[in-house]
Amino acid sequence: MRKPELPLLFNKYQSSLNQFTKDFYKNLNDPLYRTHKYFLGWIDEKGNVDDTTGKAFRPSIMMLINEALGGKEKNILPIAMSVELFHNFSLIHDDIEDKDEIRRNRKTVWKIWGEAIGIISGNSMHAMASKALDEVDSKDKAKLIELRKLINKTCIAVIEGQYLDIDFEKRKQINVDDYLQMIEKKTGALIKTSVILGSILESKNEETTDIFSEIGNTFGHMFQIKDDVLGIWGNTEFGKPIGSDILKKKKSFPILQLIQTSEIEDKEKIYKIFNQEVKKKEKQIILDLMKKYKIKSYCESILNNKYEHAISLIEKLYISKKYKAMLLDINFFLMHRTK
Repeated sequence: MRKPELPLLFNKYQSSLNQFTKDFYKNLNDPLYRTHKYFLGWIDEKGNVDDTTGKAFRPSIMMLINEALGGKEKNILPIAMSVELFHNFSLIHDDIEDKDEIRRNRKTVWKIWGEAIGIISGNSMHAMASKALDEVDSKDKAKLIELRKLINKTCIAVIEGQYLDIDFEKRKQINVDDYLQMIEKKTGALIKTSVILGSILESKNEETTDIFSEIGNTFGHMFQIKDDVLGIWGNTEFGKPIGSDILKKKKSFPILQLIQTSEIEDKEKIYKIFNQEVKKKEKQIILDLMKKYKIKSYCESILNNKYEHAISLIEKLYISKKYKAMLLDINFFLMHRTK
């Protein structure tokens, strides 16, 4: 099997977006924005120049679709920046909510500056994401209104998803459908919107936008379910130890599917394990139960169905073979990625 990789063109998009965002921040010298520049990977915690930026996966998909439809990079960059800043705001707050001390091999914002500053840093980055849309150069006022409405709707969905994710930690019973609704908001909404936004300035018909919307929805589901699969069966080569989500007692897709399909006696065993500290022995019991109920095969079949669905959608698009091939590469990456 070939190696799952994102299109090489993503490197160009990431470089353009990084420079555009740095220019946007150029005259913002208030100490608050030091936390932004740190989280975005431009400086270290002492203020020295650094280069540890994220993958910019969502805006890169957006920029690819915009280019595929004949759009100009300068027109899509403010929207791409808005989405990336919003995504990073949600990560800053995620780190506080989950008490995560490390992200991208560096200390998180709250770990360096405290929770209060972390909250303010995230809130202000959310505001900057909204302000970024002021840079959009379009004479089509109706499209600008449509664009802002879509982004606001997405912001609300992501925050609702974050709430559900935290709420699920306290709930004793959650079914798979509840979980899919949560990930559709928390993870899927921003990926779906990134795909739609890539087409919104250039698409000439509603059918094209609808196809891109469904592609985005499918990519969002694949992204999170694959994350959940790696959280159980791992990849030690890339720092994903087997059973890491079991040790964290995370109610992920495979765990919920196991609970939903297991017999009463096994259900009670699972609940008992998750009501105490999970150690190596308990982790192995859960892994053995997953093998018994063929949970990995089930997850892979769901992923494969979504993978095939995305292929059928991409083939319907009226774009050049070059860009179809890149979208197919993204689909392959989401299906087979190992980290």
